[in-house]
Amino acid sequence: MEQDLHYWKSLREDDDASALKYFYNQYIKLLYKYGYHFCQDANMVEDCVQDLFLRLWEKRSGLGDTNNVKLYLMVALKRSIYEKVKKGAKTSNTGDDVIETFDTGFTMEESIITSETEQINKEKLLQTLEHLSGRQKEVIYLRFYNGFSPEEVSEVMNISNQSVRNLQASALKKMRNNMGDSLILIVIGKIIVNFLNFL
Repeated sequence: MEQDLHYWKSLREDDDASALKYFYNQYIKLLYKYGYHFCQDANMVEDCVQDLFLRLWEKRSGLGDTNNVKLYLMVALKRSIYEKVKKGAKTSNTGDDVIETFDTGFTMEESIITSETEQINKEKLLQTLEHLSGRQKEVIYLRFYNGFSPEEVSEVMNISNQSVRNLQASALKKMRNNMGDSLILIVIGKIIVNFLNFL
């Protein structure tokens, strides 16, 4: 985090291209992965990610202060994807409701549960995730996979802290009903471990 803030200051104040390179190397994989949860059009996601870094460089002197660069980038990417989808919806006359039905497409990675003896649990998990709404999936992804606080999730999703807590509670309740308390703890633990390894 301190290193992020050091490079963010350097990008804003010193026109330091190495700072942009640092953020690109640090977050490119995460941003692509996050973008694909909102849009399965690989070209669109790639365009949005590249545009994001281009805008960072072009508008570097006007960038605001932040205490969480990772959060800043994820919010900016999500906004960019939504704007492109909305623009595409208007030009194709499909209407603005595309955004309303937009699903994160979140599925647990195969690596989370790999043991053959856990095959039944994996199937239960995937079935359970299918019954979660897009927003419930996003909350679970941001809270337990990315380790964001409810306040940070609120900022990314542009909803109130209470809405975040409600979505998390309802998602975990659905998962608990389908999978049981002990399996939920195992799954969430594995997501957190997976996230720590990803860093």
